[in-house]
Amino acid sequence: MAPRSFTLATYSNLGLPPNSYIYKITSTSQRQDPLTYSRTDELAVISSDDSLRFLDPETLNALPNGVVKDVNEKVTCLERVNDSSSHFVATAGRDGLVKLRDKRSREEVMLIQSPHKLISSLVCDYQKNFVAAGIENPDDGPGVSPVYVWDTRNVQRPLREFVESHTDTMTDLQLHPTLPTLLLSASTDGLINIFDTSKADEEDALYQVINHRSAVARAGFMYPTTDVYAMGTDETLSFYALQNQEEEKEEPAPKAFGDVREPLGCDYLAKMHWMGGEAYIAAGKHRTRSFELFPVQKGQVGPLDYTYNSARSIRLPGAHGEEIVRDLFSDIHNHTTYTCGEDGFVRAWKSQSDDTMEVDEADELKQKSQDKKERRKEKKDKQRGDKEGKKGRYKPY
Repeated sequence: MAPRSFTLATYSNLGLPPNSYIYKITSTSQRQDPLTYSRTDELAVISSDDSLRFLDPETLNALPNGVVKDVNEKVTCLERVNDSSSHFVATAGRDGLVKLRDKRSREEVMLIQSPHKLISSLVCDYQKNFVAAGIENPDDGPGVSPVYVWDTRNVQRPLREFVESHTDTMTDLQLHPTLPTLLLSASTDGLINIFDTSKADEEDALYQVINHRSAVARAGFMYPTTDVYAMGTDETLSFYALQNQEEEKEEPAPKAFGDVREPLGCDYLAKMHWMGGEAYIAAGKHRTRSFELFPVQKGQVGPLDYTYNSARSIRLPGAHGEEIVRDLFSDIHNHTTYTCGEDGFVRAWKSQSDDTMEVDEADELKQKSQDKKERRKEKKDKQRGDKEGKKGRYKPY
């Protein structure tokens, strides 16, 4: 199958000052499951002018009263709070403040003060009363880059303080969607740590340490599995297994691809991106003004049998020119992928075949996913009852 292209539908510079960067874009809608949001009613973005903007997803114009200036001093983070009412977003910055804001009133509803300033990463789950922040190390050489965890019912002081496990800037934090006490942290010290946040003592809470052997730019769980991916600042890509709870069992060797710039024909890796239940490596190239999404599959030859498929890639022609694409978000309901970048623009991209797609395609995809889960469960049940059967593995997703 040849690569396909998305078509640029609309774009906007949001009225930002010249030379602004847009750092992150996300939907403010409620999640249907760990990977899928409800249909996007608003988009939220943060930018280098320290503003938070709420956008109309059709026009990409700011909504009425949709510009929040000076949301943080040197804003760095924007997260969907994952509250049941679907109304809250969170920002954080180098001022050491985490701010929860109601998207309807645009008013601040909660303020959390970090013991250290320079927040560089954030994760929130309001339904679990959980907020965690990671700290930037502004100095050369090893320093102190803690991870702080708060219970939103009492934010006067952190519930957990993991201060010894990282020595450089925190770049990513992620909760596992189905193992809610497991918190993944990634850092430019080259380490990915998995904490069990149900344990107060840091040594006891440190469930696993993964050494990527280069500064980590992005890391997270390959949902629905417990596998971990890592993207280095040197454009290296690896996959790791979560440590088995039975200590005598050894984890499989990592699946390390090394520097993927040449095989992917790119200059930089932007993120691991999901459209529905499918993962993509999002990568860009400056000189050719190109940006491409490469699907990632998991096979059945070994526990970390990950591959990426150049033949099924999705191209965003022209992308953001020669500038870096900082973030992207895909809405499977309106078949639109939104990108933002260092050119100060937000762009909306649609599949060329969108006009022929059915409105209920997203529901159909969810049903197919559910059918796959049921078949997988039936197969595992059969294997458990077969004395000669081997241990089941995850199927591709």
